[in-house]
Amino acid sequence: MLQPTPIYIVASPRPRVGKTLLARLLIEFFRSAERPLAAYDLNPREPVLAGHFPRLVAPIDIADTRGQMMLFDRLIAEESVTRVIDLGYGPFDQFFTVMAEIGFVREARRRLIEPIVLFVADRAASTVRAYADLRRLLPDASFVPVHNEAVSVTFEKEDFPPTRAQCRMIRMPRLSPIVRGVVDRPNFSFGAYRVATAGGPTEIHAWIGSIFAEFRELELRLLMGKLAASLLRSGAPAWRGREGF
Repeated sequence: MLQPTPIYIVASPRPRVGKTLLARLLIEFFRSAERPLAAYDLNPREPVLAGHFPRLVAPIDIADTRGQMMLFDRLIAEESVTRVIDLGYGPFDQFFTVMAEIGFVREARRRLIEPIVLFVADRAASTVRAYADLRRLLPDASFVPVHNEAVSVTFEKEDFPPTRAQCRMIRMPRLSPIVRGVVDRPNFSFGAYRVATAGGPTEIHAWIGSIFAEFRELELRLLMGKLAASLLRSGAPAWRGREGF
């Protein structure tokens, strides 16, 4: 069974909630696995992600039709390339409105591409409303809530239900202020740090390891979900564990 190639859309309607940091971690995660990768920075005023990966990340302004066509054409151009999008809060509404208007989710899936929205959750009422609105606007899309503990210690998880069990919440632990200052430097690379300081565990090692584990588990859950759905469509019995024998 051919597996869909993911497009990870890192999103929030609010600024400074860790979207770019999450996109950086995704890129480093896929690079460590040597997967074909492309990334896009939709923050026209502050393309921070493109600054971290100038040879990999393409900054695109979707304020006009030309930019929108350029982006969405690239997203379905090559089915075998994993993609990461850092969606700035400015073009948030515009991006998802266009996505719905052109029927992007259906077309992407027809090409074996799976759009996955990693939505950074917090306690703000505007964020809760935006999540609910998006779920209504894109009922067929996959939504994975993300809890960045540096932004929001807690919130009502019921306000951010995942699309399905395989899309359950990703947790980003809080870093100490001093360490956060280090990883926010423009020249800091998570991958390079892991290689250069592989001899001993540090707060950064543990932090990267926990988040990479979350990414691996998400991808495994999505894979198993697709496999189970394929078996149901084919009429083959799904494996039920020991009790199924």
